[in-house]
This record gives sequence, structure tokens and C-alpha cells, in this order.
Amino acid sequence: MGRRISVILSSFLSGGLIGIGVIVYCAMMSISKFAGAFLFGLGLFSIIIFGLWLYTGKIGFVSENKNLSYAFNLFLCVIFNFLGVAAVTGLYKLTRMGDSVISNASNIVALKENDSWWSILILSFFCGIMIYIAVKGYKSTDNNVGKIFIVFLPVMVFILSGFEHCVANVGYYVLAGTFSSRTIPYILLMIVGNSIGSIVFDGLLKLTNRLMK
Repeated sequence: MGRRISVILSSFLSGGLIGIGVIVYCAMMSISKFAGAFLFGLGLFSIIIFGLWLYTGKIGFVSENKNLSYAFNLFLCVIFNFLGVAAVTGLYKLTRMGDSVISNASNIVALKENDSWWSILILSFFCGIMIYIAVKGYKSTDNNVGKIFIVFLPVMVFILSGFEHCVANVGYYVLAGTFSSRTIPYILLMIVGNSIGSIVFDGLLKLTNRLMK
């Protein structure tokens, strides 16, 4: 039971940190998308540093944890990631600063809502790869400066390229306050795309390493 509670709290905190990334990106969009994308990376960097549970950072390693317990933890993770990001972005909307980000969040959500399902899936696939690179790269790099670059650069790539991150997108939807019949199916599609991207990249990387030996 203690382990489950730990995963729940960790996932909620992780979602909240992604929510802060969403907020600062929306706040910076009118000034500098480049700077906003960089600052967004603080969320993932903090999650990795503190060892928190983020669905997109854990799903790529499912091949190393082939058990029902890990699968159930992933289910809890994505639910409480969503609750965490929704809580932080929802609270921010109540502040004097909320109005300044709603417009930008609304524009981001409108692009998603008017997109095709296959575009959403492909963009989610690429995002899954970027998050895997960030998490795996951090674990594989001994140089402290390199650790910073390997986390922040993939985040900047996925933000500036318009790749779809399922947890972050819940934050954009909450800030925008815009929901439609496409919202839930598209969020589910993003979960699938993020998952496939991470798992496929992990598999190809391991296959490449085996063949090189």
C-alpha cells in the first residue's frame, strides 16, 4: 500500500511540475517561444532529479519491468499526472496572471482540436521519442553539464516542433477551458502515440546495441 501511495503522490507532483512548464510557456509565447520552450524544460529536469513518476518518462522502460505491478503503477501514474497538471493550471487561472495565458493556451488547443487524428498520433509518437532521449540520456551521461543539455534540448525540440505530450496537453486544455467531443479521444490518442514512440525507440536502441557487439 505504501508503494502505491508513493506512486500516486509522486505522479501528482510530477503532473504539477509539467503544469508549471505549461504555464511559463504560455506566458512566454508572446515574448519568445524559444525562451518559453527552454523554461518548460525545468519541469522535466526537476522530475528526473527528484525521481518522480511521469508517464511519458516511465513507459519507455516497460520492457525492463514486465509485470502487472508496473503496469498498474503506470495506470495510476497517468491518472495522477493528469490530476496534478490540472490542479496547478486550474489554480493559476484564479490568479491575476491567469488572463494573460488563457489566450495563448486557447490558440494552442484550437490547433489540436482542428487537427487530424493521424497527425496527432504521429506528433505524439515523436514526442515519446524526445522524452525517452531526455530520461535515458540523463541516466547514461556522467558529465553534469551534459545531463542538463540532454534533458533541456529534447524538451525544446518537442515544444518548438509541435510534438504532442499527453500530460502537458491536459494543462493547455484546462488553461483554455475549451473541451469538445474530440478532447478525450485525442488525449487517449496522445497517450498511445507517446507510448509507442518511447517503446519503439527503446527497442530499436537495444537491438542496435546488440548488433554492434
